[in-house]
Amino acid sequence: MTGGLGFIGRHLCRALAERDYDVLCVDRALSGEEVAEPHAAGVTTVRADVSVDPLAPLLEGADAVIHLAALPGVRTMHPLTDLWRHNAHATARLADALGTGRRLVLASTSSVYGNASRIPTPEDSPTSPLNPYAVTKVAAESVSLACARRGADIVVCRLFTVFGPGQRLDMAFSRWIDAVDRGRPVPWCAPPDARREFTYVDDAVGGLAAALERGRPGEIYNLAGTGSTPVRGALAEIEGLLGCRARLSTRPAFSEAAVTAACNRKAYEELAYVPRVGLREGLERQIEAALGLLAAPLAAA
Repeated sequence: MTGGLGFIGRHLCRALAERDYDVLCVDRALSGEEVAEPHAAGVTTVRADVSVDPLAPLLEGADAVIHLAALPGVRTMHPLTDLWRHNAHATARLADALGTGRRLVLASTSSVYGNASRIPTPEDSPTSPLNPYAVTKVAAESVSLACARRGADIVVCRLFTVFGPGQRLDMAFSRWIDAVDRGRPVPWCAPPDARREFTYVDDAVGGLAAALERGRPGEIYNLAGTGSTPVRGALAEIEGLLGCRARLSTRPAFSEAAVTAACNRKAYEELAYVPRVGLREGLERQIEAALGLLAAPLAAA
């Protein structure tokens, strides 16, 4: 698994180990502390950058690869060459190295849809990326699907905004929880009508595992949450769980979709994928993990 020390990767490594897979966790950003702290029995961690390092030693003995490694962030201004190298070029290298005999599961993003014309959005909707990050993820998908048309065993999963314990500190829920808890202004750049499909991390992990085991080569699957929610409503849930009102600090908007909403039919029919953790329950778990305790109003509920 590439990117196995990231937010989703840590959860997925543990889940696959619990299914008796032997997992090689490959990540380019290892600290000594991370190396010393194994995920679980059955998981081996090595430092490597799949965009530049030799792949043959990493792939020796591997039956399949789940490719999570990427330079993430719609709202982070990474250099374009870095985005291309880590998101598109690395995917092309893996697809080329794996050939036609071993499965590649590519973790992509709902950002490829842009402002989708169909809501909820099915997988056959056209891509219309609105920012450089999404452009490079479209490129990663395109090279993967082109290889699949030539016989490669590649499955693409489009993840919608994933949340839960261990979420990256630069992501919205992590920043909001920290700001509300400390009584600091919440950085706010979403338009009033913004909505997001929020997917709890355990559900996303289950979908990726299902794609590994049951996905059809050359197919794309949305990994949805339990429904599209107003972004302001998500902040209200955090306010209620923490028992504090947020003070908003308005920032300029980013080039991203106003609404994301996934059609889950294909993943349900072909992967038996059913998201089970709703927004409030998932936020309870994320807050508990982030703060080590829950606010008094929640504890009394």
